[in-house]
Amino acid sequence: MESMLLLGAGLMTAAFVAIVLFSPSTLTEESADWEIVDVCLAGHSEIVSHEHATLRIFIDGSEVAIAANIGIDDSECDGMRGIHTHDETGKLHIETPTQMNAPIGAFFEIWGETFNENQILNQVADEDSEVVMYVNGELNDEYQNSVIHNNDVIEIYYRDRSD
Repeated sequence: MESMLLLGAGLMTAAFVAIVLFSPSTLTEESADWEIVDVCLAGHSEIVSHEHATLRIFIDGSEVAIAANIGIDDSECDGMRGIHTHDETGKLHIETPTQMNAPIGAFFEIWGETFNENQILNQVADEDSEVVMYVNGELNDEYQNSVIHNNDVIEIYYRDRSD
């Protein structure tokens, strides 16, 4: 009986480890608590900070369009979220009632999409492909936790590891 319990405990531990290793976005994204995600502004009169950045996403060499009006009049906010878009240029508007950090992961949460070191949108890294991020031309390994600054150019690539 004791050996059966030990075997069961070992299997459960192995299963937990496998889940953590092969599904890191599950734990990473749920543990993020970014203040800016909860910002909802009725208009521009409430804004203390107004900055811009550009986001570009490339999947296997093809650029992905960033939709207009992400974070505007959505199911969480009848107004503007702390990070939002107005058009399809990839220009992010960071508008807040107080000074606060704007991690790129917060934008993806507002958008309802996934971004971390292992996944961009529906593309998951594996032994043949990777997710790589550059901020202002410099490799950045902070991924979803990288704080957006005014005039940043953020480029995220899902590509073959050989590239």
